[in-house]
Amino acid sequence: MFNPGFKGNGYAIQPTLRCWTITVIGCFLFVCASAQNNPVILSDSNVTRPLWLDGRQWKFHPGDSMAWASPAYPDGHWDVIAGTNFGTGKFKRADPPKGWTGFGWFRIWIRQSDPAVTGTWGLYINHDAASETYFDGKKVMTLGRLGHSKETMRSARNPYLTIPLAITDTLPHLLAIRYSHYGNFFPDFTGFNAYIQDLHQMNAAQKSSQRFMDQLLMSVAAACILTLLHLLLFIFYPKNRINLYYVLFVAAVAVGLYARYQTVVATDPGLQVFFIKLFIGFVLLHLNFGALLLYAAAYEKIPRWRVAAIAALTLALAIWVWVDWYDLYYDRFKTALSNWYQIIFVLVVYTDAMISIVKAIRKGNQKLWLIAAGLILIYLMGIFVGSNQFGWFTFKEVMIAFAWGNLLMPVLFSIYIALEVAATNRRLATQLKENERLSTENLLKEQEKNRLISEQAEQLEKTVQERTAQVRQQAEQLKEMDMVKSRFFVNLTHEFRTPLTLITNPAKELLRQADTDAGRQYAGFILQNSERLLQLINQLLDLSRLESGQMEIRNEALDVVRWLRLHVQQFSSLAEQWRVRLSFHTDTPVLWISADADKLEKILQNLISNAFKFVTDEGIITVSFAKKSGHQFEINVQDNGIGIAPEKLPYVFDRFYQADATDTRSREGAGIGLALCKELSELLGGSVAVTSALHAGTTFTLRLPYQEAAEKATNDAIAKTPHNEGTPGYVQEEETVPQTEPDATTILVVEDNEQLRQFIALSLSAYYTVLAAKDGEDAIKMASETIPTLVITDLMMPQKNGYELCAALKTDERTSHIPVIMLTAKTDRDSRIKGIETGADAYLAKPFDREELLALIENLIRTRQQLRKKYSKGNNWITVTEELPSMERKFLERVHAAIESELDNDQLSTDFLGRKIGLSRTQLHRKLKDLTDQSPGELIRTIRMQRAHDLLQQHAATVAEVCYKVGYTNPANFSTAFSKHFGYPPSAVPERGAVS
Repeated sequence: MFNPGFKGNGYAIQPTLRCWTITVIGCFLFVCASAQNNPVILSDSNVTRPLWLDGRQWKFHPGDSMAWASPAYPDGHWDVIAGTNFGTGKFKRADPPKGWTGFGWFRIWIRQSDPAVTGTWGLYINHDAASETYFDGKKVMTLGRLGHSKETMRSARNPYLTIPLAITDTLPHLLAIRYSHYGNFFPDFTGFNAYIQDLHQMNAAQKSSQRFMDQLLMSVAAACILTLLHLLLFIFYPKNRINLYYVLFVAAVAVGLYARYQTVVATDPGLQVFFIKLFIGFVLLHLNFGALLLYAAAYEKIPRWRVAAIAALTLALAIWVWVDWYDLYYDRFKTALSNWYQIIFVLVVYTDAMISIVKAIRKGNQKLWLIAAGLILIYLMGIFVGSNQFGWFTFKEVMIAFAWGNLLMPVLFSIYIALEVAATNRRLATQLKENERLSTENLLKEQEKNRLISEQAEQLEKTVQERTAQVRQQAEQLKEMDMVKSRFFVNLTHEFRTPLTLITNPAKELLRQADTDAGRQYAGFILQNSERLLQLINQLLDLSRLESGQMEIRNEALDVVRWLRLHVQQFSSLAEQWRVRLSFHTDTPVLWISADADKLEKILQNLISNAFKFVTDEGIITVSFAKKSGHQFEINVQDNGIGIAPEKLPYVFDRFYQADATDTRSREGAGIGLALCKELSELLGGSVAVTSALHAGTTFTLRLPYQEAAEKATNDAIAKTPHNEGTPGYVQEEETVPQTEPDATTILVVEDNEQLRQFIALSLSAYYTVLAAKDGEDAIKMASETIPTLVITDLMMPQKNGYELCAALKTDERTSHIPVIMLTAKTDRDSRIKGIETGADAYLAKPFDREELLALIENLIRTRQQLRKKYSKGNNWITVTEELPSMERKFLERVHAAIESELDNDQLSTDFLGRKIGLSRTQLHRKLKDLTDQSPGELIRTIRMQRAHDLLQQHAATVAEVCYKVGYTNPANFSTAFSKHFGYPPSAVPERGAVS
């Protein structure tokens, strides 16, 4: 405000420049405000009587800008609204402002008519929303939390909040309200009410109102005490149900009183709505509970139709209140309807109840006049005072009558109960012995009931456990079936892709290498793997035909003993190759039968092939034939291999089942051979069985019926034998570990399939030195000893699979730098991710292309060469190692530290450094060559020369002294080596400066 500039004892003080500036701005604002607005005038009458601002000329603008709080902001273009207490629906007091969507600003100008009236005014705001109040541009109050959506804002109300406003002049002052409302508590009231009054008068009135409302809680506390007391009486005396109805009635009174209190003082609009519903429900429903209480006092047992009628009416009223509370609260017709309902209910139901009470009094229960008198008084008070139909009473008088008048009936009823309890105690004394007898009988009955319940519970628990076990077993079986099918398709893919690799690539090589030994070996690969693939497909087709019942039996005359002996001989070459002793035994020299030779061949071939898969080196396979009684014969195929675990024996003949389904199984297979044996033997009217023990061996027993042949076949017919699966069509070569040169590019091929391993080695041998390993365990040992340039590995291998091999190489300091190519048929996303996580540098799917494999190898080797070239320059291997993995950086740091610690040792050599690091001479040489393109000797010499140069540059010692400090024993040799390394002698170092 403008200060004229007088101070102290009355002497005039010259106004400063700042005072003049404030004076000019204030006058400007006053002129602007007076020109654009008609301010609300505060007069002396508003000291004692509030000035309501709802219908004044408020200006509104939708949106949000903090500049709108300033008095300097022009609001001439804002809309003038009809009232701030706007809303929607049929009960609205005013229409929402134009453009209202839930957020906006309201502004109004006010001024005092006379500065002598008062200097402090109070502003009261009532709303169910969130707001910020600004007075002359300064925030003076916040209610709730503003937001631009229902989710971000928090509504609030405060019935006893006074906002102080300091007005000591007659200038216009701006009152601005930043307002948001996205709730739907009261549709007719989405705006706000506001009034201004003298601050002290407003505070005194609100404190008086607050004290009055708080005192009403005393009646709630009294009602709660009475409720608790009679609830305990009902708990101790449940047969006396009148206490229960008393509890319902007084609890309804307590809830109604508290709800009425909260409708006034609640600060959360949502809670206010909830308590309004409770209060309306109390007004309509407490009559029902009162009627039940009257009937309970009049009857020993209330007639059921009365209870049902009151319960149905109570439920209907409760639903009506909850659904239609808003109209009940505002609609005059429905309010009048509810009042008339109460009057009619009292006239009908209470008259009937009073008649019943009068009858009970005449029968001798004279104490009931207390209840009758109390109900008459309370409902007369409710009709005339509580509803205030005639407008005779003020709000405070109605609330006092409502709060304490409702306790009149409970107090009288408590007196009645006390008298009734005294009479009941006298009656109980005479019935004590009878009650003891009855309690004993009840106890025995209860014990028998508990015993029966316990037995039934135990039986039920047993049944539940049995059913649960069955469900779990079925779930495990289903899970196992899913796993078996999944493994089958993975293994079948592996089984198909390996032969396809050995068919496609040798075929391409044959086009380039016709009429050579390599060409003939490639042709052997193609022939054998084509037959292997054809055999897998035929077995799948046989299973399909068996399942559909389309496979026929074609019998022919056959000397089964001779046929069997010849069939076993077909595996002789395979037995020699695998160093397995194969033999055939029988006591029957000749047996001519009528049999299906093709199906017998498939059964026997699968049984013998299975024995070869699981027999160990130097193992034994025995095939025996025996004639049994009842026109049956028996064939046993026995091996001393790894055996089958007892828990897996029941499943070996299931389709797609494999006793070892891991990625490290030692034998390949798709799990269909033994299943085919079982179904073919059953088709021929026989059976196949298995016995086994872990690490002791396995025996398969085939038992079939037979019919003797009508005529004997010729020797040519008998000689029909299957193709020799055991004899390969290519020359197998012994795998040896070649002696590699220290700097030679060496590739280690790890593959459990012998043919594929030989094919890859044959494909790479023209370009690189190739080492071969049959499983992950051998590969780890070979890689640690030879330090190859690159490793190519399969994923599914015995002992250790490709993941384990890759992890072992990448975590071993000796081999961590070696690139790894994962070559496998498992090309799903999870397998590729797992391979990359274990450190694989590339992933190539089977069947792979030979040219693609060569290109991938060349690219990885070229990348390593570029890194070596980078780190071989100067001291880059020490200073620039960001691109190297952490293990390689630590290794180079350890080598550098080892050399530095022994720099003055003239015995420092490759062998000495290798022993200090923990590597052999070859391992250290290949590791450093692959990382820095320098041999250990070159690395030692480089570090010695660099240290010597640094010492000479710093003038730390003479040339001779430096010679001994860096491990040289002859200064002449040192000078020669220094000149050769740097291109100038040691004496020229001070002029040359530092080297990079």
